[in-house]
Amino acid sequence: MPSETVSKAITAVRALLVAAGVVVAALTVFKLVSMPPPPDSDGFAHGMAGLVGGVVIAVSLGVAAVSVVLPSLLGRGDPLGFNRLQRRVLQAAGLLVVGGFVVSLAYGVLTDLLLAGVLWFGFVVIAILGVGATLVWRLGEVVVARLSGGVDGPAG
Repeated sequence: MPSETVSKAITAVRALLVAAGVVVAALTVFKLVSMPPPPDSDGFAHGMAGLVGGVVIAVSLGVAAVSVVLPSLLGRGDPLGFNRLQRRVLQAAGLLVVGGFVVSLAYGVLTDLLLAGVLWFGFVVIAILGVGATLVWRLGEVVVARLSGGVDGPAG
């Protein structure tokens, strides 16, 4: 029983992190798009807002992606029922976020820190795309199973 309680708690935390990451990213995009043009300005404030907003979006979506990926990274079962190949894609996405940070940090120490940030941002974007594609893939499997009258449970 304690294992089931821990599993439910982990699932609740994951759902909260995914929701928070997506909501923060959406609100940041909305605020950046609806920001009024500055009067008599050279655009520096808008540029900085865009730069900081982009970082906030990347980090919040990265947190959402890592929270989806977490059980696959830890080798635990997942209540979403990802199959073996889907878990591999999620593990690769987690490796892109965490390993990409380490690679980018090493690159930044050795060469240029700004380019290292851009490199890590690229890793995060690729990881987000991979997690999103995997979630759409899994959702498609569930929809097809429901429409065909089958029961869709956790796949091996």
